[in-house]
Amino acid sequence: MKKALSVILSILMLASMTVFAVSAVDYEHPFDAIDSETFRIPALYTLNDGSVIAGVDIRYGHGSDSPNNIDVAVAISADGYTGWEYNVINYFDDYADGETGTDSASYIDSAIVQSKETNRIFVLADIYPSGGGWKPSGAHTGFVDVDGEKCLLLTDGDYAGDISTFNYYLKNGVVYNKADNTATEYTVDEEFRLSKNGVALKMDQKGSEGVEVQQNVFYKDAELSCYLTSYLCIRYSDDNGASWSAPQLVSSQIKQNGETFIGAAPGRGTVINYNGTERIIFCVYDNTGAIGAHDPIFENASTIYSDDNGVTWCRGDETSVMLGLLKTSEAQIVEVATQENGNPVLRMYARNNSNYIAYADSYDGGISWSTFVRDEALQGTKNCMYSFINTSKVIDGKRVILSSAGGNLDSRADGVLRVGLIDDSDINNITVEWITKYNLTPGFFAYSCLTELSDGNFGYLYEDEAAHIEYMIFSVDEEGKISEINGNNYEGKVKLTFWQKFVKFFKDLFNNFLAFFGMM
Repeated sequence: MKKALSVILSILMLASMTVFAVSAVDYEHPFDAIDSETFRIPALYTLNDGSVIAGVDIRYGHGSDSPNNIDVAVAISADGYTGWEYNVINYFDDYADGETGTDSASYIDSAIVQSKETNRIFVLADIYPSGGGWKPSGAHTGFVDVDGEKCLLLTDGDYAGDISTFNYYLKNGVVYNKADNTATEYTVDEEFRLSKNGVALKMDQKGSEGVEVQQNVFYKDAELSCYLTSYLCIRYSDDNGASWSAPQLVSSQIKQNGETFIGAAPGRGTVINYNGTERIIFCVYDNTGAIGAHDPIFENASTIYSDDNGVTWCRGDETSVMLGLLKTSEAQIVEVATQENGNPVLRMYARNNSNYIAYADSYDGGISWSTFVRDEALQGTKNCMYSFINTSKVIDGKRVILSSAGGNLDSRADGVLRVGLIDDSDINNITVEWITKYNLTPGFFAYSCLTELSDGNFGYLYEDEAAHIEYMIFSVDEEGKISEINGNNYEGKVKLTFWQKFVKFFKDLFNNFLAFFGMM
């Protein structure tokens, strides 16, 4: 019997793998039109009008983190299926497109959310000066307080030098001497581009011949440069992504002196109603934890939040971890219950250093959190970002959440989707029963992001190869079963070919076979 099962399993696995090898489903990728073959860090969010916005890092000819030439783009589709139109909203031009170097300025790691009350879309991202990144960040905010306003510090010397050498600051577009608060001949526009006496200052663009670009205080070769540390910026759109605001350096409000790196947790933000006021929340993380200060092994997740539609931002408390997790970093939040006062209970799922996905709960709108513990039913690739979302679905009277993670315990590989049912009968001990595990793809699998589409299906943006992003659509039925749809194969579009139906049948059969024999 065991031998027969082994043979059947092998046949089904072969059929399942064939799906990925021949993948003849022709559906539109949100970023196909961008002149780059390398992308990372998916973000995905369904907007209030039912359209869908996707975010991505453009990593020109590489898959590496900062410091490198990295920009952030978004793409919007009317329904999350086709018709994606992209816009590169965070862009530096010190390097030519398609070229990179470790002295490049960069934007990286975006997260997206939309206000339910004002329809304003927010995109949070890290922003680094030339040569900046996770490791080279200096232990200072990069700002100085001038008459109660946080102003960006600048230097005309070594841009990575001691903070004491930063003798200028930027206020309302004008550069001032810090010693006597007198205005200089320098001005800086909303995109941080530098002019002198009203004339744009130029510099050679790296990676190109004979091309000049305007100097920028985030560029190494500019006459004035900002401090080499990590910054957080937010852009917003009030017209559903047609146009975007200038970047707001919100790290001036939430980063503390002594902190080195602070970064956005990519993917999605969260919108809640707390004490009758809408609250916008993003997850962030730093590496200034109590266990081994400034050691990147010991990172700590927290939140930034705004109760005034993004005008001001506050910082939540740093989280704590149980022994064995070592850290929390990139995180996503779902609502798991409603308290008697009407406020939600939030659950933060976070990347950590174990082979179990860990979570903590907040009863005060995402400011403070319980100690992070691991979910013993959620094994996954350690030290990698995960995606979690609430859904409108209810199964057996319980609200449904979805999870996406790597299933391989040794490396970033083997994507897995899970369906979870929330049991909030005990408000102080909320549990999630994970009833379905769907094996998405064998081989490489890293970051991912989920969203529920307006028709009740789900959009899914994920890294299926190094520096490559794939988009798919799937459904969840009333029993929690997951079925792939994929772009043109949804109802009303192109019908599946015989071969597509054949391989899809065996892939579904394989997943059902594993579920039946308890092998999931």
